[in-house]
Amino acid sequence: MPDNSENYRVFPIDLASKLNNKEAMTYLQLLFKSDFQTGESNVLLETLSELSGYDSETVSSHLHKVADESDCLKIERKYIGKDSGRPKTKNFYTVRIPTMNFIMVDKEFLDFDIDGLSKKSKHDLKGFILLIKCVCLNNTNITKYSLRQIAEKIGLSYSTIQNYMTKCIELGYIERENGYSRINLPYFDKGNDKHFPTGTPDLYKDIYRSISNYCIRKNRVVPPYNNDCISRIAVKYPYKESDLTDIEDTVLAEQYSITRQLEIRVPNLPDKIDNLHYFVKVLTNDMVRNNDKLEVSYIM
Repeated sequence: MPDNSENYRVFPIDLASKLNNKEAMTYLQLLFKSDFQTGESNVLLETLSELSGYDSETVSSHLHKVADESDCLKIERKYIGKDSGRPKTKNFYTVRIPTMNFIMVDKEFLDFDIDGLSKKSKHDLKGFILLIKCVCLNNTNITKYSLRQIAEKIGLSYSTIQNYMTKCIELGYIERENGYSRINLPYFDKGNDKHFPTGTPDLYKDIYRSISNYCIRKNRVVPPYNNDCISRIAVKYPYKESDLTDIEDTVLAEQYSITRQLEIRVPNLPDKIDNLHYFVKVLTNDMVRNNDKLEVSYIM
């Protein structure tokens, strides 16, 4: 997790199949009211109610759904003293902090405003985006599932997904292209620009995006960013893809295009690529391999 871990929370991916968007967003709000190291929280239901726009009873039902359907949340009702001579109790929460199969969410996701929507509607729409993020390819904001396939994987009906997706596309938060959906918000984990190490050159970001996009097109998991690997690739590919569009020499443009070179060198990616070292070898080696025929040619 980044150095400023208190500004992030990890949301378990498997909850997407058990919760609807309203319940998922309420749980995320609880996560941000919990200690980022211990997972403990004594937040009031009234506080979560104010955040969500839902009454305290509804918020409580959302959280008990999480506790009942998963091991992600433990709720304990404890005695805390007396009020006007009567016993007073309140809920104490402990969230499980997953070590795998999670997405990372920036606190700014809770805070960003959506003009023209009520507090409840904002809560619900953000919860939908959160569920969509859970079915994205690893380390990306892209899912290649159809809407019907998404309906099979998250806790919403097909018609509900259609309605929310239409609204997100209208607002520009999600775009549909070439058979996949892309979340256009900068509040999630490794696939986003803001999670590159501080000072990462634009060229390095561009190279990583090109590799990521190629992996996605080939239905492969995108390996995490590694500055050393990208720097080694950058020695041989010193131009951003956008710069190459202005080069009249098409042969030269192809030589320096990460995307084009990947298409030539590895038309068929391995089923599993653990890290970027694979792409260092592929892109900096003067040999071009055809995975189908095992033929080798040389780039002059």
